Amino acid sequence: MSAVKCDILITGAGLAGLSLLYRAMKSGIWKTEKIIIVDKSDKSGNDKTWSFWKTVPTDFEDIIHHQWKDLVFYSNDGKKIPLKNGGYTYNSIKSIDFYLHIISALQHYPNISFVQDDIIDMSSSAGECKLITPSATYLSKYLFNSIYIKPQLLKGEQYFLQHFKGIRIKTDQSAIPVTEAYLMDFRTGQEHGTTFFYTLPMAKDELFIEYTLFSASLLPLAEYDRQIRIYLTEILKIDVYEILEEEFGFIPMTDHQFKRFEGNIIHIGTAGGDTRASTGYTFTNTQKTIDKIINSVQSNGHPFFETENISVKAQLYDAALLQVLAKRKYEGYQLFYDLFSKTSACRIFAFLDAETSVFEDMHIMKSLRVFPFLQSFTAAVYKRLFPSKM
Repeated sequence: MSAVKCDILITGAGLAGLSLLYRAMKSGIWKTEKIIIVDKSDKSGNDKTWSFWKTVPTDFEDIIHHQWKDLVFYSNDGKKIPLKNGGYTYNSIKSIDFYLHIISALQHYPNISFVQDDIIDMSSSAGECKLITPSATYLSKYLFNSIYIKPQLLKGEQYFLQHFKGIRIKTDQSAIPVTEAYLMDFRTGQEHGTTFFYTLPMAKDELFIEYTLFSASLLPLAEYDRQIRIYLTEILKIDVYEILEEEFGFIPMTDHQFKRFEGNIIHIGTAGGDTRASTGYTFTNTQKTIDKIINSVQSNGHPFFETENISVKAQLYDAALLQVLAKRKYEGYQLFYDLFSKTSACRIFAFLDAETSVFEDMHIMKSLRVFPFLQSFTAAVYKRLFPSKM
């Protein structure tokens, strides 16, 4: 069987892979390159919801399903904190809307081919990439990989999961008791680790809620459903509702240092380290990485870049937070309450997007208990400087 040759391979037709190809074609690069994108799914279902904050328009304004300007935080003991989010809005995109919009746009380009297949292996050698699937072997100059595989952790590296069960419901009760987006609602048990709800009103009779945990392992599936029922009936006082959609997933939260480049393979999305370890948010960082790739192709003729959006400073902050949560010397529900009750949300969003100075970081850190973070931050710095001694 002869190899299929092309200029660019993209593995994974999810957020990262499709965003890269869509934005690259809009920018005018790769118009003459032969491009093949491979994914085992046909992307015909709504398998997730992407949420993110922003201050400026994105390339995906037409498919933002809902946007909220009024955001609140609820503490574990029920204190409500309206968030001062400045010019930030909170936004959600349904994956099916994203898939249909992007794939429809890309199908107009004759140089792009979609392949539905599993991926067995990928490699790069002597300036050429090889991708092996059960049905073919593909060769290209560059390969952009967005398929995440749990890395082999080094000694001392931390690995948490942000795992979640989300449901969209319709209720014929007079009106749902939610007029703002609950960015974090900690009015739930904390026995499994840092646990909260995202609660997003879609209409006066429609609500999306997501039970979310930061912990090392998943729960039995029935436990997610049980906690959602408790939250709906006891906290929101909704006891009659219809479930319209469900989603389940998990996102890695780790201080592992992902490789961005392996020869001519460029890892993007979670596979390339674009997930912020302290929050699990990936959307904005992925778009910033795509900015760098497109700018480098336009300026230098290749997709390689030097400076990561999630800097070493931000990575050390994340590593410190993960260690604090792991040791549970500073419970997550208390940590986030201290953060949001003493610091404006717009500062926190900028910090989590790695857009703050050291001076601004110190201002934010003042809202938290100093000793647990100082101890963990020192350990994170030591591990980064002397990895062989861990």
